[in-house]
Amino acid sequence: MVLQNASGTITFPVIEECDNNTMLPGIREWQIPLREGESAYLQFEETFISCSDGLLLIKTSKTKSICGLDKPASYFVEETVVVSMLRITKNCSLAKIYFVYFQFDFHLTMSSHHVQPGKSVQFVARFIGEESLKKLLNCSIDYHADNFQVGTSLSTLTFTTQRSFQYPGRYFVHAKCDFLKGSLKAPLMNLYVECGLSPSTLQISHKDLSITFLKSTDLVFRHRYCFPISYSLLLDDVIMVENRTEQNLDEMKFLLKAFKKVNFNLNSSMQQLLGPGLHNVMLMLQNNVSSVVHPTTVTLNEEIKDFEVTVKEYVGFHPHYFIINATVSQGAPISLLVQIKSIESNLTHFNASLFCPQDCRSMVVESKLSQPGMYIVETTAKNNISQSSSWALIEALPQIYNVYISSLKPIPSYSINYVYAFVRGDIGDYMMTIYLQGRPENHSFTISKLEYDHKDLPSLPFDAKSYKLIKVERVLYHIGMQQVTGFIRNSKQSFPFVGWVDVLETSSCLENLRIRDGNYQGGFENPLKVFDYLTFSVDFKFTCKNMSEVRYKWLVFPVATDMDMATYTYEVEFEKESFEPELIIRADTLSPGLYVIKVKVTSENVTSDVLEGKLKDYTLIEITKKKLYFVILGGNVLQTDNNNMTLLRFESSIDHNKYHGHISYNWFCSIKQEELPTRTVIGKIQRKDSCFDWHTLWVTSGHVMEISMNELRQSEHYYIRLIISGPHYDATYADQEVVVQARQAPIVNLKCWSNCGKYFSPHLSIILHLECDDCLRRKWTLSPNPGHQLPLCDDQEFCKLNASLLIPSSNVTGTGYNIHGENSSVTIFLNALSSHGGGSCIILPSMGSAYTTKFNVTCAGYIEGKYQLMYKFFLQEKGHRYLLQYGFDPVLYDIILPPGRSYNDVTIVVEICTLDQSCVEENLFVTVVTKDDVNDDVINELDAALLSSNLQRIAQFVLVLSSSNKLNQSKRKEIISKMAEYPMLLLEPVKQVADVISHVTNNPKLLEETQLQDVQDILDRVESFVPFSASRYDDVNFIVRSCMTTTSQLMRLVRFYPFKNEENLRMNRLGKLLMASLTPGEEAISFETKSVEGRLLKLNNHVTNPFDANTSFVQLSNLQSHITDDVINIEPPPTDGL
Repeated sequence: MVLQNASGTITFPVIEECDNNTMLPGIREWQIPLREGESAYLQFEETFISCSDGLLLIKTSKTKSICGLDKPASYFVEETVVVSMLRITKNCSLAKIYFVYFQFDFHLTMSSHHVQPGKSVQFVARFIGEESLKKLLNCSIDYHADNFQVGTSLSTLTFTTQRSFQYPGRYFVHAKCDFLKGSLKAPLMNLYVECGLSPSTLQISHKDLSITFLKSTDLVFRHRYCFPISYSLLLDDVIMVENRTEQNLDEMKFLLKAFKKVNFNLNSSMQQLLGPGLHNVMLMLQNNVSSVVHPTTVTLNEEIKDFEVTVKEYVGFHPHYFIINATVSQGAPISLLVQIKSIESNLTHFNASLFCPQDCRSMVVESKLSQPGMYIVETTAKNNISQSSSWALIEALPQIYNVYISSLKPIPSYSINYVYAFVRGDIGDYMMTIYLQGRPENHSFTISKLEYDHKDLPSLPFDAKSYKLIKVERVLYHIGMQQVTGFIRNSKQSFPFVGWVDVLETSSCLENLRIRDGNYQGGFENPLKVFDYLTFSVDFKFTCKNMSEVRYKWLVFPVATDMDMATYTYEVEFEKESFEPELIIRADTLSPGLYVIKVKVTSENVTSDVLEGKLKDYTLIEITKKKLYFVILGGNVLQTDNNNMTLLRFESSIDHNKYHGHISYNWFCSIKQEELPTRTVIGKIQRKDSCFDWHTLWVTSGHVMEISMNELRQSEHYYIRLIISGPHYDATYADQEVVVQARQAPIVNLKCWSNCGKYFSPHLSIILHLECDDCLRRKWTLSPNPGHQLPLCDDQEFCKLNASLLIPSSNVTGTGYNIHGENSSVTIFLNALSSHGGGSCIILPSMGSAYTTKFNVTCAGYIEGKYQLMYKFFLQEKGHRYLLQYGFDPVLYDIILPPGRSYNDVTIVVEICTLDQSCVEENLFVTVVTKDDVNDDVINELDAALLSSNLQRIAQFVLVLSSSNKLNQSKRKEIISKMAEYPMLLLEPVKQVADVISHVTNNPKLLEETQLQDVQDILDRVESFVPFSASRYDDVNFIVRSCMTTTSQLMRLVRFYPFKNEENLRMNRLGKLLMASLTPGEEAISFETKSVEGRLLKLNNHVTNPFDANTSFVQLSNLQSHITDDVINIEPPPTDGL
């Protein structure tokens, strides 16, 4: 039997068995189980066993047998013991035992396992056991060779003492209590006494770290002696060298605070990897109590060879700069000194110096002069092992720097027009000779200032404010692209130029071509920054009819940062011939820098194939390195239990499949948040605060990290950091804190369904899901308002938060309670995107007639942050929003509107958004009275929009005209055909396609079988696109609702009956998508049709992927049948957050 009590008495056989003569031969056992750190004492009394009648066995790791004259007395054991009695006789007096047993628990704790010399450590040794045994104990705590005895307490035997240690090193600490024939011993513990490291105590210095390249040498550092120290040397984040400290303390050096040298060998192979030049060095010194980082540099000097300087013979005047080019065949680092002296006066007019740390084969110095004359340029290049000089002669006089030839728009032949020459140069007098169609023409001109105003001119591919404009009047006869050549000269030099002008047979049928970039000034203002992607679309007007087609050609070329170089030598086509008026620029397709985007638009006559329209426009973009905004899933602070079998899983919120191969993941774990690295290479140095004892903070790569609790060192907190980087992305990181609880609390997890990421959009709802299988109830709390509960969310798995409840930085905590009242919490930090309010929008006129009045919506005053603002204009009807226009233009021009419903009011909604989807909204109301007839000019404009594939203009007309009688069968056919051609690439144009289709099918009897099939194909493509935009729930739902409207309209057709089952399945799939931003159980849609009325509900099925095709998200409830017609026509009302 197992003895459960900590103490007791065992008698065998008992008196009753002996008196009744019922004792039978056999074996009887008593087990005293002991855990680590526990001991037991057994005292045998009145025990006698005849060897012929029985045997006593005491079993531990060894077995002792006793009988006859070998009588047991007392035993002290530190492991589980089993006492066995074997009886052969029934005679009680020949085999009997009587013993007393006591269990003890004795352990030692320290206030710290690591301490600095002179700092006190508290030791506590605790004895838990039989109170009467205290007087028998003689206890002590031993520190290495020292012995210190302490007294006892009353309830439990407790030894408490403090001690400091003057010398660093490892000390073996144990506590024991001598007890009769044995000793109670606590498990042996190690105490590490280590020096506190700081810059002031170490006084780190080093010898000159300047060496000859490829010559093996030692980098020698010197510091005050401390023990112990582990060294790590990092060179340019490329090479890492580790050097462990000596194993034993040098007491004399420690007492004298002597200096110690540490050497790191830098061999030739390491230097070859680094290359010649100046390199960053980081020396890290650390032990278990502190660490110090000492940054410095090392110079690998390479001899300078073949030093040459080149500069133009003629240079201009300030503020224009000229370039001095210095080259070497080898050599680094290099200090370059430049001095420009007047030959006539020998006075120095310019001094400059340039330091090149690495790769110095080509160096550039921008120089300037302010007076004409002859000058000598003297240059010297040197480093620690070599020096070389060179010189050149120059003359300063007025210069021409660039010429750009343009007609600004195509020129009709046989008519007087202008060719424009934009000239950038120094102030002075010049003569220009220009050749147009073989005929030379001379023009003298003077540049009298350095800045000009060209705001009235069309868009140009450069910043024209530093260019003088010269107009050349000429009649051109040859059709097509005509080359323009010429030169500009002064007294000593000539500047040649080449350009092109476009000559058409007739005047262009295209006017007012604009890329929708928000720029109305004709030149370049601030560039559009490409954060992830940008969509560019164009707009223009036709001035003639019978156009057969419109073609678009998009091109890009890099430009200098000053934007005053009017050249595009490196022009690259995006598409050979594109029939789409939109271009998508993705940040990872171009290197960081400034680029000019150019679009060429051409049109041809339908009868003569004569080119009748040709225009071009430009815009400026800046490709910057992107930042990936992400979080670690599960909340910012989560709690877990201390069960060794628990597996912790960490995962990024980034869609790994989308970025697979483009970004890298690096996971780190530390017991101190301040020790988490911001650079991956630093995390790969072994650190004292790693979650795995003395180990690297870096754990693994990949988008998922899993750690078992039994792998981690003991701690109450673990801090996780994920650093994500890539060739087109700045390295960014996210953190998560793991709190370990001693009790067996429920395991909870927090997942975000909507408006997730590092920042939330203030105009969208946030949906959180608190997962917990063992939870009986749940509580939700919002801070920084302490204890501010969210009563609508309590006892709910899901919590839907309206942005109005949140301040720019808020914390939401979800707590789960099990049946025993124990709880665990998860906290998520919510940070709002920056505000860009302060503006307003207006619609004019404030009243008009349906289908004829042209309205304009203008927004102004909104504050742009780091990235430009995007404006989206919607027509709102019955709670549904239809997209009219999107882009960077804050103006919506020349739109017609349908007749108003209640009080003749029509609602226009404007969303003003940053590229990271932080939006504010404006609701505008305009009175539109009914007008039966539609002006033919409106239909002509719709035809032009269809011809030019201008989706935004098509949507603006169709969304309004569908309620009139002007969209006949042929026009609807043409619109559906155009929508079928449109690519499903981005959310906004896909929404416009869905909106147009829902309106053009509002009278399905006008559609032929071919159009019905085209509509179904379009719906299939939209369905396939929607899951890829799952992060934009509000927009997605509006798309889905338009598709549901289209489907229900088609199902009204009797001839559509063969497709009924297929379309019912489509409605089911669309219903699933529609539920994406609604919490389970919340009423989504109330509907009533000819056959049924009911509600569409979302159910809680513990599935967090809202687009899981194998999961049913919808249920039809409260159905009441009216007639046999089974068509469901859903018209969803708007849904509001909690």
